[in-house]
Amino acid sequence: MSDSETVDFYNRQTEAYKKLTASFENKWLSKLTDHLPANAHVLDLGCGPGQDSRLLANAGHRVTAMDASAEMVHQAGLTEGVEARVATFDDLDDENLYDGVWASFSLLHAPKVDFPKHIAAIHKALKPGGTLVISLKVGDGEERDTLGRFYAYYQEDELRGLLTQAGFTVTDVATGRAKGMAGTDDPFMVMTAHA
Repeated sequence: MSDSETVDFYNRQTEAYKKLTASFENKWLSKLTDHLPANAHVLDLGCGPGQDSRLLANAGHRVTAMDASAEMVHQAGLTEGVEARVATFDDLDDENLYDGVWASFSLLHAPKVDFPKHIAAIHKALKPGGTLVISLKVGDGEERDTLGRFYAYYQEDELRGLLTQAGFTVTDVATGRAKGMAGTDDPFMVMTAHA
């Protein structure tokens, strides 16, 4: 994420976001962990305060956590076994390094025009056969929410096409609804793909 207004929001609201997500059990994390070898190296891309990074590290995986918000990265880095660093999606330049990439409601803050290059960078960063699990809000277009955060919305066939063009094989799609910080009940999708 490189939108300064969105990053500033998360820097200011880290504690509130941490409280909101602390009670949220991410049942979709198994979409990734079921495909990981023991002691896998996982990238939590857009890690927020690190709740999922902590779960991955506690399961015995090596976790690299990246987020554009310095405050979120500070929180994520408090967990033993998590290497947290401030970075935008544009900073991802690793190659053949990760067994899995967890992009949970993070890439929805990237402009659509930049999305293909971010997906290509993730594909390059994954080991052959590595797993990507990506969660996005379902919809069309781009807009700011009532809190000022930038969002890009996708339909299932649109996301599937972008992942396929980048060299991924999509193996699973799940959907749901959730209420976030803005208080709206939004539809989302969780897509699993392999490099």
